[in-house]
Amino acid sequence: MGFALGLLGAAGGAPAQAGDAAVAPPLAAVPAGVFVMGGSEAQPPRELRRIDMPAFRLGQYEVTVEEWAACLNGGGQPDYPGSPQVTRRGKRFRPARGQGRNPAAWISLADAQAYCRWLSERAGLRARLPTEAEWEYAARGGLEGARFPWGWGAPEGRACFNARAPRRVGAFPPNGYGLCDMAGNVFEWCAPDNAGGPPVARGGSWSERDPRYLRVYNRVPFPAAYRNADVGFRILVEGAE
Repeated sequence: MGFALGLLGAAGGAPAQAGDAAVAPPLAAVPAGVFVMGGSEAQPPRELRRIDMPAFRLGQYEVTVEEWAACLNGGGQPDYPGSPQVTRRGKRFRPARGQGRNPAAWISLADAQAYCRWLSERAGLRARLPTEAEWEYAARGGLEGARFPWGWGAPEGRACFNARAPRRVGAFPPNGYGLCDMAGNVFEWCAPDNAGGPPVARGGSWSERDPRYLRVYNRVPFPAAYRNADVGFRILVEGAE
């Protein structure tokens, strides 16, 4: 079950408003546990690693356009160049028509990290991007060895892919940890493992034609400055409730 923290919100998540100082996205509790990361079907194949994972909280949904606009209005990312999802009048940002509850895209790695810093400062949280291990553990939803967040079945009707555009967040059922859209909709930035390696995004996107890109162990490197319609993010908050 999801819950929200910050100035507004309740279970299920009150929508953030572009003028709000800081509103945490709804969060889902991910319990501590042990899981096997990676998969032989990954391209290229990835060595399996057994990892102990502490409890944490993860955004129930990808960060939305309205939540991103609140960050921009709060001065969280003064260098943002704009996107088709966001309109600007003077110094005020607003979601473009019909975009408010869509996942924020055209987000670089630096944009996603800036949002986490802004939210941490304004809402009193320890928010950051998940590591790849944290993301994959959460995406599996407690299903050891599963290909997808829902298990092994085909993704049709379970994720936004092979589509013309992303869907509003939460349009498909959540996984076992209450997390929506861990496959499809938009790729999600993960925290870089080291300073020298390329940033990686997980989960696949609405534009994928091949469902293999939606598998929980699939990883795609992107340039850190990449901004386009297929990459967004969700936040991790350290510690259990």
